[in-house]
Amino acid sequence: MRKINLESYDVKILNIDGSERMLPYNVRTSIEGIMLATGPATSQRLNMSDLLKNARIAQRITDCKEDEILIEEGDCTRIKKSFEAFSGFGRQEVEMCRRITEAKTVKVKEDKKEDEKETTEKA
Repeated sequence: MRKINLESYDVKILNIDGSERMLPYNVRTSIEGIMLATGPATSQRLNMSDLLKNARIAQRITDCKEDEILIEEGDCTRIKKSFEAFSGFGRQEVEMCRRITEAKTVKVKEDKKEDEKETTEKA
């Protein structure tokens, strides 16, 4: 499993008058947009199966209420593949891309109490 930080972070935006301001960058919706992107900004071409798989992962990410999410290794590979296919990243996306490429591997231990409880309830 991989742990991805989904917490928003602040990015510097240049106003029309030349002044700067800080705005929150929504990591969840950005990951979703990149995973489902088609067109000139990406070399990604999704068939129906890939689109539905990417949409499922993106939905899990956007629905996550926590600041971090555990993602299966195969799903993380799928996310990275979408990011590699995308063109047009800028300085606002550096932190998000770092979070994706540097997602830490986490060992997950199966909760045997839950398994025993389910087995008992089915019996």
